[in-house]
Amino acid sequence: MSKYFGTDGVRGDATNYLTKKLAYRIGRYIGQYPNGAQNKILIGRDTRLSGDSLDKALVDGLLKSGAIVYELGITTTPSISYLVENGDFNFGIMISASHNPFTDNGIKIFSNNGEKLSSDIEDLIEEYIDSKKDYLKIYEDDYQKRYHDSSLLIDKYIDFVASKCYVKNKYRILLDCAHGSACVVAKKLFQEKLNQDVTIINGDFDGTDINLNCGSTHLQHIIEEMETKKYDVGFAFDGDADRLMCIAENGQIIDGDFLMFASSLNLKKHNKLNQNKIVITTMSNLGLKKALKRYGIGYEEVGVGDKYVQQSLKLNGLSLGGEQSGHVIFYSDLNTGCGLLSAVHFLNIIDEEQKSPSLIVKDMKTYPQLLKNIPVKNKNQIMSCQSLLDDINEVEKLLGDDGRILVRPSGTEQLIRVMVEAKDSHTCQKYVDKIIKTIKKLNN
Repeated sequence: MSKYFGTDGVRGDATNYLTKKLAYRIGRYIGQYPNGAQNKILIGRDTRLSGDSLDKALVDGLLKSGAIVYELGITTTPSISYLVENGDFNFGIMISASHNPFTDNGIKIFSNNGEKLSSDIEDLIEEYIDSKKDYLKIYEDDYQKRYHDSSLLIDKYIDFVASKCYVKNKYRILLDCAHGSACVVAKKLFQEKLNQDVTIINGDFDGTDINLNCGSTHLQHIIEEMETKKYDVGFAFDGDADRLMCIAENGQIIDGDFLMFASSLNLKKHNKLNQNKIVITTMSNLGLKKALKRYGIGYEEVGVGDKYVQQSLKLNGLSLGGEQSGHVIFYSDLNTGCGLLSAVHFLNIIDEEQKSPSLIVKDMKTYPQLLKNIPVKNKNQIMSCQSLLDDINEVEKLLGDDGRILVRPSGTEQLIRVMVEAKDSHTCQKYVDKIIKTIKKLNN
């Protein structure tokens, strides 16, 4: 397992873990990889307080390695993917910890095709990070000649997302920008480019409020607003706007599973669902699987992480995939999940079907699901314990075809995630508690 890179780049506490020294070293290596190349690098960040200092450290490392740096400023993660793939860049870097609190930050790197960096290159970066000597060449020329303010490039990304909208009518839309990256782009997209009737909440930022009781991970505020019946649909983004949670006109949560269900039916209707199949993860609700089966749509199931969804989409030549958390990839449009793009696609369906959001997803019924995260000292050690494996197997047999259990280590934190789906909430609680009891005993 990698020391620094997880399923979505480097991520952790911005004070003690993801330091300026670590960011500098990452910049130094990627700026000249491979073989001393003077790469053209696109870089952006979200709104969290530590982003500016990490940006400066990365840029310092990049410039000292001879790279040519194009600075976007505050932007979304999918904008980096799109602009790198469609521009003359060798790599793109996004400074963001996505849905995590402001105290965390992260560094995500995209290759020139807009895809997340391969694990082979990540291993090389880690080797350099841990080297005692900085053995890379330092370029001593005028750094400012290789640094460019490129914030206007964000408009190209907004134009791209707008080009995917075919809506003929005007809708009352509530946007929760999570005090994050969407603050910079959402109003411009939906109000100025798409001419919709837009109301924005959590649309400013101070660096410490990103994802704080708002956005795609804290939906109570937007649900309450939707229940006032003033809006046709609500869209809640996470900190870097690569995830989306939709809220129906009646306050119903339309998560990534519901969004994939509605989108797969729409793509199938237009003969655009490649191989009549989508990509889901092990966290997708059992209700999605059964709904897809009723409509004759197949699926590939992969581990949790948009990186694995994207890999499966590419390998199998499929057009749609994603996660229950709201990270949905419309692969025919973009290599990575984009909350704004997902919102536009759902708005297209609303307009085409001339139905309310709740009616669009009414044919998918979810199973009650309970997920709890348990902090532990060593997640991998506990996950390998036979007593835990035995308990998981026992629960699987008891649930049978009427539910499922998933126990997995977090990709970014010392946590074990325990999830149970069943026909009723009582059963979910009973079996989650059983597994948690075992984990706590092993953690002592």
